Amino acid sequence: MIFLDYDGTLAPISKRPELALMPYNTRRALRRLIKNRRISVFVVSGRVLSHVKKLVGIKGIYYAGCHGLEIEGSGSVGPVAVLKKLKVFIKQAKRVLIKDLMNIMPLKTLDIEDKGIILSLHYRRVKKRHLKELKRIFYRVSKSYVVSGEMIVMKNKKVLELEPNIKWDKGMYCLYMLRRFSAKGEKILPIYIGDDRTDETAFKVLKGKGITVFVRGERKTSLAQYYVNSTNEVKNFLQLIAESAKNAD
Repeated sequence: MIFLDYDGTLAPISKRPELALMPYNTRRALRRLIKNRRISVFVVSGRVLSHVKKLVGIKGIYYAGCHGLEIEGSGSVGPVAVLKKLKVFIKQAKRVLIKDLMNIMPLKTLDIEDKGIILSLHYRRVKKRHLKELKRIFYRVSKSYVVSGEMIVMKNKKVLELEPNIKWDKGMYCLYMLRRFSAKGEKILPIYIGDDRTDETAFKVLKGKGITVFVRGERKTSLAQYYVNSTNEVKNFLQLIAESAKNAD
């Protein structure tokens, strides 16, 4: 079972999320992998499920969005019950955030993404002089939802996120899928490759169970056992797995 993050793992980080495209050779490696009956490929992203499916666009891959909350084949949201009122919270927070940020910077320099159950504020293109105030506003807008205990703020790679305060993350998603596949009586080796802080939960739960690989970028430390230096090296690793699996058949 090969678990893969998308941004910064399969595709290079882009200043605009919609421009983060997966290279042809990486796509080719994924197609080779899913043709092998002994390999299952999972893409688990912080993006909305529909977005990551469109970006990867390969049938035969298991997809999960919103850090594992949205699971393909399990309804709009995975095995956790997310209250409808949380979606209302997200819409309210987005309106206030946009209004307040308009007073300090042009909105074209940032991306505010309503994922339904998660609100993401991307600030990779924001001027350094605006960052402190931007973060202050985000935490102020989020405060009432966090104090109530229903939401939490997560800091990821050049993005702040307001998300449900529930015991579910990429690590829990991996364990959930491992249990599903283990029920079939198969011996499983999980491999997880990712670059973001959200991937650390998967590195932690898979310790001693499989192989974890950190894609080094702006962050240099990780709980993963191994590391690669770029998305190009991820592609090389996937090609190596595909070739090794083919020779073993």
